[in-house]
Amino acid sequence: MTIAKQRVAIVTGASRNIGRSISQALALGGCAVVCLGRDSAALNETAALINLAGGQASVFIGDAASNANLKSAVAHAVKTFGGLDVVVNNAGMLRNDPAEEITPEEFAADLQVNLVAQYALAHYAHPELKKRGGGVIINIGSIAGQMAFPNCPSYVASKAGIEGLTRSLAQDWARDNIRVVCVAPGYVESEISREVLANTTTAEMIKKRIPMRRVAKPDEIGAFVAFFASNAAGFCTGEVYYIDGGQRMAF
Repeated sequence: MTIAKQRVAIVTGASRNIGRSISQALALGGCAVVCLGRDSAALNETAALINLAGGQASVFIGDAASNANLKSAVAHAVKTFGGLDVVVNNAGMLRNDPAEEITPEEFAADLQVNLVAQYALAHYAHPELKKRGGGVIINIGSIAGQMAFPNCPSYVASKAGIEGLTRSLAQDWARDNIRVVCVAPGYVESEISREVLANTTTAEMIKKRIPMRRVAKPDEIGAFVAFFASNAAGFCTGEVYYIDGGQRMAF
């Protein structure tokens, strides 16, 4: 009898909100999860929730903006759990300033976190995924990749870039049995949206633009990502999958 190997995942930005929900959903689906982020206390809480539910989690303290940290995280996953099967590029940031106030250096720094880091982790993970006979890379994008939001040019540019990166990597690595998809949420209850949604008037205006008249909950994004990480989505690659309550449809 052949015993199936345990699947292993890395999730960046796993300390809270969407990243925590993704980590928990992957663990529920049978993955051992390496939770990467900068906030050790919050990451330990994510890991504790996974372990309490009967899963396996390991914490890796690191900055997703550091290519060296991402390379070390892959090595940590292999050393701790024996390999790597799933990569979720979730870490990101939003600089909410007018374009004329954002310096080229700040713009480049934002793209390092939101876009270059996604490529870097995929690049370092590729040989390990290939050793396992394949795997899946899930890049977290945004409807901002298709819709121009005001006062966040670096965020919009990075999310559009993620969509192109996803298609390119999927094309290049399909023969390695590595699937690459982009999950692109709309508004979600998270750190990034908290300040905007805290304004009652703004929150109501946003919800009126969404046919379902609400924003997503982090666990809805987690479940969606876990599906694409599973064998049930085995023929899905190179596409962007939106989860936005119909917001794009309404424009």
